[in-house]
Amino acid sequence: MKFKTNPFFSRGFISLGCMGYIIVIALLIGGGQGIYTALKNREPLVISAKDYLAKPPDAEWVTLTGATLNLLESAQRESLGGKIQEVFIPVRANQSEKGPVKVLLSTKDADTIAAMQSIASASNSGGNEAAVFKALASNASQVFRTRDISGLVRFGLDADSKTRAKLAGLDMQLAKDFIILDEGKKPELGVSIGLFVMGLIGAVIVLKRATKGQDAPPPPLPPNLPARG
Repeated sequence: MKFKTNPFFSRGFISLGCMGYIIVIALLIGGGQGIYTALKNREPLVISAKDYLAKPPDAEWVTLTGATLNLLESAQRESLGGKIQEVFIPVRANQSEKGPVKVLLSTKDADTIAAMQSIASASNSGGNEAAVFKALASNASQVFRTRDISGLVRFGLDADSKTRAKLAGLDMQLAKDFIILDEGKKPELGVSIGLFVMGLIGAVIVLKRATKGQDAPPPPLPPNLPARG
């Protein structure tokens, strides 16, 4: 019976070179951020949408009560095939509220995506207004809603600068410091600890590999040959 080490740790992981260091750093930072978020936010902060929009508190896990959502003001992220994968909806305190959008709700809710897909398909049907109105009417319960929303505020490693830049480039009247709230997400302490431990293990392996060559003995000197007469 033979015993072998996992080739991922003995060769494959280290052979990634710079990518291996990047993975280790990402695991440490991502895991550390998750642990910080979970320990800081033991329970979601419940606050009205009106109060939150007036002065966002120092909390990442929040539940906003009485949030007004209007799909007609939203944007979506699509796949290459045109299928909607994520919807970004401005969060308002009420239907009459105007001004810059301070909070965007990021949702992957199946009913919301289905409503957006229906409206988008009707809008792209060659300017058929009847089809658009029909799609709006059939999805009226999703287009205008006032409900409680809960999730995690994107920050740190989760704050995708490319996504923010693309959203800021749209005509959505976003505030410069707008917040993205990921609906349904919550702190995951166990997962975060696991990621952090994996990062520590990877760091140890990388450091051992890096110092292994330094500790190797120098090559032997060539033998002294007798001088030629």
